[in-house]
Amino acid sequence: MKKVILTVLTGVMALSLAACGNNNGNNGNGGGSQAAPAASGSASAGSSSASRTYFINPKSIGPAYWAAAQKGAEQAAGDLNVKVVYNAPTEADSAKQINMIQDMLTRKVDGIGVSPNDAKAVGPIFKKALGQDVKIVTWDSDAPETDRQYYVAPDTDKTVGELLAKTIGDEIGGKGKVAFMVAGLGSENQIAKSDAAKAYFAANYPDIEVVTTVSSDDDQQKAYANAQNLIKTYPDLNGIIGFAGGEPPAAAEVVEQAVKAGTLKAGQVAITGIAVPSVVKNYIKNGTIKTDIIWDPGKLAYTTVYVLDQLAQGKEITDGMDIPTVGKVIVDGKNVFIGTLQVTKDNVDSFGF
Repeated sequence: MKKVILTVLTGVMALSLAACGNNNGNNGNGGGSQAAPAASGSASAGSSSASRTYFINPKSIGPAYWAAAQKGAEQAAGDLNVKVVYNAPTEADSAKQINMIQDMLTRKVDGIGVSPNDAKAVGPIFKKALGQDVKIVTWDSDAPETDRQYYVAPDTDKTVGELLAKTIGDEIGGKGKVAFMVAGLGSENQIAKSDAAKAYFAANYPDIEVVTTVSSDDDQQKAYANAQNLIKTYPDLNGIIGFAGGEPPAAAEVVEQAVKAGTLKAGQVAITGIAVPSVVKNYIKNGTIKTDIIWDPGKLAYTTVYVLDQLAQGKEITDGMDIPTVGKVIVDGKNVFIGTLQVTKDNVDSFGF
């Protein structure tokens, strides 16, 4: 029987999603119950796969995006016959995340895959991991100025940010006021994506004004409140970009309610962003969201476990490598990209997450 150690947790924010990772050539707790992995020493090329244990640490536990990622990590553990501990705090809290990583290092895991809530704050704990010969991979969000060995992402944050900007720019006719909704102001992936979107507007849509950027801290209720405040503060708002999974559904719900109440006209505020298809399906079908940008979070987590296991065995990570269930990936320097997807009314029913 293939051995898998996984923590199964429930969360209070089933709709949220953290978003996704930085790379402009490099690249978003406490409280969650935690499974204790079997102790294992540092892996080597000759170690048994069943003795290798990896800690896969998302930004938080509970949001639909991270729940989908957990399934991918679990599948990888079974396919590779390794052990995986998938856990995080119940809210996106950098200090609590670091404490959890420290605990896993004390338990002598062979590798850690982390989606950092704060790209700079994880530097010291990553350095400690390296000193213990623990393999380090970031995923979904990067910490490029640390000792991490690889970063696993759908694409560069620059590319994703530009795609979001082009999508909303086309929808609103190249002019108007746009607001940004992010999961965290200190998260490397959120910073890089929003910066890329602003730069894209400046170069291609100079008549689009970014009026503000608001942060939910990966809290679905806060994202909803942020969206309410946006349409009250900017009654002439033309568009909203949600750079993390909780933002687009929150914005869509608020806009739909405002349309029903008569305070907004249908189609007055365009919305795009990054969101799990199952969470925004109804908004896409009724046209509140026309295009959603996403990738399969399960494949992202699967790739993270796979890369950690290759590193633990002393194997190279090569461009075009074919990862089971994921397919061929692009390896650009220390970055591993699995690709993005566009979700529309025509294909929203085809996604299983």
